Amino acid sequence: MQIDLNNKNILFIGPIFYNYHEIIKEELERCGAKVYFEPERDYTFKFTIVNNFFNGYLDRFQAKHYQNIFNKIKHIEFDYLFVIRGYKISIEFLDQFRVQYPSAQLIMHQWDSERNNSFAHLIENFDRVFSFDALDVKKYPGLKYLPNFYLEDIHEPQKDEYAYDILYLVSYLPERYDIVNKLKIFSFQNQLKLKAILVISFSTYIKEWVLGNRLDRSILRFSPLKRSEYMHLFWQSRMIFDMGSNLQTGMSQRTIETIEGGKKLLTNNKFIENEAIFNANQIFVTSGEFSKDILDFMDKPFVVKPTGYSLANWIKTIFG
Repeated sequence: MQIDLNNKNILFIGPIFYNYHEIIKEELERCGAKVYFEPERDYTFKFTIVNNFFNGYLDRFQAKHYQNIFNKIKHIEFDYLFVIRGYKISIEFLDQFRVQYPSAQLIMHQWDSERNNSFAHLIENFDRVFSFDALDVKKYPGLKYLPNFYLEDIHEPQKDEYAYDILYLVSYLPERYDIVNKLKIFSFQNQLKLKAILVISFSTYIKEWVLGNRLDRSILRFSPLKRSEYMHLFWQSRMIFDMGSNLQTGMSQRTIETIEGGKKLLTNNKFIENEAIFNANQIFVTSGEFSKDILDFMDKPFVVKPTGYSLANWIKTIFG
């Protein structure tokens, strides 16, 4: 499938999540487009204060944020509005954009679930809407299923020797923190080397401390890892444990990159068993308990098969 984005102006609104927004922007520009990126929310301390202490004002706060975006870009002629997640994006903003640019296409991709980030009420306001969550696609007419993507550096030859048997690198959630102690015990009992890192915002850490939850600082990190840091840990590890949210069924970027990169994957996402790329010799689904079966699984040989979920193919599907 070929796409023609030459000289097309794209307003790209999405989260600042690691540097994925920059990578997606660069891929669109490689396709010939001129891309104007705007974050889906304010990433300053102002948002943290509103979100944590004035939550009732959050909808109005976000509406003002999107109005500011519109005022900033309304002098540019756009061919596309491309939204990833679009945290609390307002229908008023979409209506304004549609009136201002009647010939533009409005496209949304959800790499979050409806339960985590309500978006179902917006579907009819877009020309095309994609979701990585298979259950959401079944539930909401108009959604098209599109898994997330891997980045090409996953194909670079492995240079690092194994230093860890299991890598557990996730953003902080209480249930993900609770699993660490089980994982530590399992690793100790079976003489496995574990590397565990939970990325947590300092404000969340303080909130947990105020609530009386004394988190283990040795496994916490207050800033996201750079891509190079993550890849170094990735290549040093035999198996990646990716624990997703219980509120979504879609495959994360880490899941797809682990499969594409030829690593063993330990995951709590039972829905992956329904995916075309599922391989029981490469992927072990756990409910959060750790048994000797995992040790047998780690020694099973398997053949690495391409997933087809490259960023280039992802972009072609969305804009094709």
